[in-house]
Amino acid sequence: MVDDSAPREARTAPDPARASGTRFVFIDTEATGLDLSRQDLTEVSWVVRYEDGSEEERRYFPEHTLDGADDDALALTAYHEKIAPQPKTPMKVWLTEFLEHAEKAVLVGAVPDFDSRQLAKACERLQVEPTWDHHLLDVETLALPLIADGPQKPRSLAKTCQALGVEHDKHQAHGALYDARQAKAVFDRIWEMVAELRTTNAPLPPAVPVPGSNGNGKGNGGTKAAPEVDDNLVT
Repeated sequence: MVDDSAPREARTAPDPARASGTRFVFIDTEATGLDLSRQDLTEVSWVVRYEDGSEEERRYFPEHTLDGADDDALALTAYHEKIAPQPKTPMKVWLTEFLEHAEKAVLVGAVPDFDSRQLAKACERLQVEPTWDHHLLDVETLALPLIADGPQKPRSLAKTCQALGVEHDKHQAHGALYDARQAKAVFDRIWEMVAELRTTNAPLPPAVPVPGSNGNGKGNGGTKAAPEVDDNLVT
């Protein structure tokens, strides 16, 4: 396991205001593509928040093959520059630790269904049972009532951060540890806003238009927005 951006283990003091008796695991994985039947995990990271509010984080680069890899997925994660040089960890090592941290926990992330299916596939390979709760929390969906004026497709993690005022570094995005931390930051920001609304009895904040639209889902007078990478290609 290698973490070039933070200590291997980070613990924070419990925050009584947030300790709710539920364990959350903020999860993100990167892979050689979206096809679970033939493409592998290249990075898995998580931040576990224990029932008392304290936290630990982990980052692993699983053993994998590039057989059937999607070139776009490799480019999005800067695979050859950031992942390929790292020492790789056997599945039994990282998955065993994850299952311990995820015991009865709710997985939280940006499109966590992708991550949970990858993790379930790893469990199947090792013939072990998943330990996490069957509920999943997608922060991109959770944020919508606070940033949208009506039902709409969830925004990417980057656009959700932007709408909520959460700092987001596109150069670190699509690194599993960074995205897990960002999911946690969005999750916490949402509940901070909800707590403030309940305390002050204030109305919902104004909707935040999707970048590149005029607020109703249509383009700005026919002007074509600058192209951008799909932040949801690999979560």
